[in-house]
Amino acid sequence: MEKVKENISVALYNFTNSMDKNNRGIHIGCYSIATIGLALALRKVRPFSKFKKPSDIPNMFIKEKRELTGLVDRIDPKGPLLMIQHKPLIDIRVFTTGQLPVKISGVNVSGLGVSWLQSVLSAKEVKFVPVVKGKDFVECQVYLTQLKKINRKQGKAPREVQEIINIGENMVKIGFAVPVPIEKPLTEDVGYLKYYAQLQNAEKYALRKKLGLKYYIKPTKTVLVGLYAGTLNLAGKSISLLNRWPKIYVS
Repeated sequence: MEKVKENISVALYNFTNSMDKNNRGIHIGCYSIATIGLALALRKVRPFSKFKKPSDIPNMFIKEKRELTGLVDRIDPKGPLLMIQHKPLIDIRVFTTGQLPVKISGVNVSGLGVSWLQSVLSAKEVKFVPVVKGKDFVECQVYLTQLKKINRKQGKAPREVQEIINIGENMVKIGFAVPVPIEKPLTEDVGYLKYYAQLQNAEKYALRKKLGLKYYIKPTKTVLVGLYAGTLNLAGKSISLLNRWPKIYVS
């Protein structure tokens, strides 16, 4: 009887010892899988990465249309370019600062538009979606979030709501920019074509309201052509009239 009990005790000890070893292996396996998963997630999200030049932005961010956040330090008139301090998801201040050059995609900005950008966007936080990477800048759809007051019924205070402003569309709408032709791969991007359609509709609105560069160029060109034609016509008549006068010979 005692021998049977001893055998049972040994068997239980061996079983529990084996389970402990298996559990350690399972725990190590789970921790390894979790570590690999975390590493892959960090690589995909890049929560600590601060983008300071176009090549810093992963191609995956452009393909997936990742929205980024940053502070507009200044406006570079050449371009014009928004010089943005990119803010990563987890901003560690010990990292060196830098400015990411961003060009508003799909538009050509006028001189007045540059002044407008300086007054509206300088020192403001913006959202931007990378579209195309270039050597010196990255083209982006740029958005500004601001509070807008909505008047309510008499006796009630105005209500504040968040308004998202599409900078490119807004500039075209007020006549400070015009849409530019786009090329591949943007012509095959369904999401971007919706954005470009907004720019075109904004241009139609500006022309209808007689705003912007195109409205002033067209009448001016017509007037100059008419003035030139009138001048030529008047000169022709003057020469014809002079030819009719009697010739005077001096001896």
